Amino acid sequence: MEFSKRKGPVFDHQGGMEQLMTEERAVAQVKAEATPPPSTGPEIPVAPARGPFKVFQPFEMVRGSTERARRTGYKGRDAVQVADAFDVMERQARRKKAPPPFTPGQVSAGRDYRALVERLDSAGVRCSSLESLAQRSSGGGSYSDAVLADSRRLAALRRRIGNGMALEVRRIRPSKRGPNARSCITDRALVDMVCLNEMTLAEVLKHFGWTVNQKAREALRTALARILDRMQGY
Repeated sequence: MEFSKRKGPVFDHQGGMEQLMTEERAVAQVKAEATPPPSTGPEIPVAPARGPFKVFQPFEMVRGSTERARRTGYKGRDAVQVADAFDVMERQARRKKAPPPFTPGQVSAGRDYRALVERLDSAGVRCSSLESLAQRSSGGGSYSDAVLADSRRLAALRRRIGNGMALEVRRIRPSKRGPNARSCITDRALVDMVCLNEMTLAEVLKHFGWTVNQKAREALRTALARILDRMQGY
């Protein structure tokens, strides 16, 4: 912006128009990314606040002379589901024409862990001990028995996760970590940030102050893959 002695501020109209067009393109891109495809129907709105999503075809197996799949979506339409961190990372890999970062079994282990934690949180026993749950359990398939079983399963999963460090990340030279990097990322923090907080590997590295580069990202991916394998019992 320049100033004239007689007329005050003088605006660069060309620069202002370019900035306005850039902002309009950015808004249009956000709306485009938040718009479900026509196959999902007109009832699902454009919602940027929804975040990343994925489209899938609901179906069920129908028995008959031969078992076949039948679409079960409303009026045969596709369905929309909010994407989690695993979906986002797989999408990023697909754009780079790289293989999926995690196997279906590893992704399933992470999602099962998240579902278990959310189920216990909704039951209001986040801070309850196994002993107190056992005392309240009356047997016979009661609600407390189910919560107790979930609590024991979660405790077993967290023992498999362990309290160690993501060793592959620790092997990277300090000069490659960035000036404000913390010394380590624990296995438990890594799992919770990805599975519960929906953070990608790059976001985990940034959270701990690490420089996001291919070597650090791959080391963290390898560490998480091994933890997810342990959670499956391997």
